[in-house]
Amino acid sequence: MIKVESLSFSRADRTILRDFSMSLEKNELVLLSGENGSGKTTLLQLIGGVLTPSSGVITLNDKKVADLSAAEQAKIRSIAPARRAFTLAYTVQEVLDFIPKKDRTRNSAQIIAALNLDDLLERKVTELSTGQQERVSVALALTQEADFYLLDEPFSAQDQANAAKMVQLFTSLKNGKGILVISHNQDALRSYFDREIILVEPY
Repeated sequence: MIKVESLSFSRADRTILRDFSMSLEKNELVLLSGENGSGKTTLLQLIGGVLTPSSGVITLNDKKVADLSAAEQAKIRSIAPARRAFTLAYTVQEVLDFIPKKDRTRNSAQIIAALNLDDLLERKVTELSTGQQERVSVALALTQEADFYLLDEPFSAQDQANAAKMVQLFTSLKNGKGILVISHNQDALRSYFDREIILVEPY
C-alpha cells in the first residue's frame, strides 16, 4: 500500500498541500483530479521522493519513503511524469531498453502493443509527435516491474480513442497492482476507475 498521512507541503510563502491523506492499494485503479495548482504533480513528486514534506508521513508498503533508497523505491512504485522530455535521439526500442530485462514486467509486449508503439520501435523518439512521446513515457513506466504505477497526465496529448485504449490497458493491468492516474476533465473515462480522489487547493 501507498499511504499518505496528514501531508503538508509549502514552497516559499505558499501552502500547496495541507493535512492531506490518501491511500492506494493493490487491485485498484484510482483517478486523482483537481484544478490546476491544487498540488497533483507536487503530490506525485512527494510520493516519488523528489520533494520532502513539510509535515506528515508517506509510506510505501509500510516503509517511510525517506528510509528507502532510490533502488528500493523503484521496486515498489514506477512513475510516468507529465511531459517527460526526450532530448537524445534514441530509438523507441532503445528508450524502452533503459529498463533492464530483470526489472521488466512479463507482459511488456502486451503493453507496447496496447499503446500502439509496435510500428514506432525503430523511430527516433525525438522525431515523434507529442502524443506518441507521451505513450512511450507511459510504456517506460508500465514495463518496469513494480507494485504501484503513478501516471501524471497520461492523456494530455491523446485523442479520445487513444485515451480510452490507454485506460482500458490500465484496467487490464491492475490485477495485483495499484495504479494512480492524475488527470482532469475526464468525464468520458471516469467509469473505468474504481474511485476518484479530488484535490482542492488549500486556502
